[in-house]
Amino acid sequence: MSGRDKAGRFKPGNSGNPGGRSGQTQAIRAKLAEGADAVTRKVLAAAKKGDMQACRLILERLVPPIKPTSEPVQFELDDADLPSAARSIMRAVAGGQLAPNQGKSLIDGLGAVARVIEVAELQKAIEELRQQIGGLQ
Repeated sequence: MSGRDKAGRFKPGNSGNPGGRSGQTQAIRAKLAEGADAVTRKVLAAAKKGDMQACRLILERLVPPIKPTSEPVQFELDDADLPSAARSIMRAVAGGQLAPNQGKSLIDGLGAVARVIEVAELQKAIEELRQQIGGLQ
């Protein structure tokens, strides 16, 4: 492979993407940076005059969206098996002990646990099959 060293890495001056990013992209960014102050002043002036689009643009850039937060709660969780745990969570949501978004997060977590268990069981079954096949030969 031309342009590479013995370890397979590209030598200095040789790119794995010869088309690469055009110099035009950097020129466009430079022009945008030059005009950024003027644009900012114009948007602020429009917002001060009551332009709601300008206000929204400023708020979207300056104020992060509020994420829901929940206080920790306690409820009875039947952890005999995953379906029982899911029913416990749903009862807690229905009874007002858990907020719906908390219940959804917990149910999603149970789904992830179920997938982990499923993968572990499949790995175990595959290993048992390999042992059986190995014993037949």
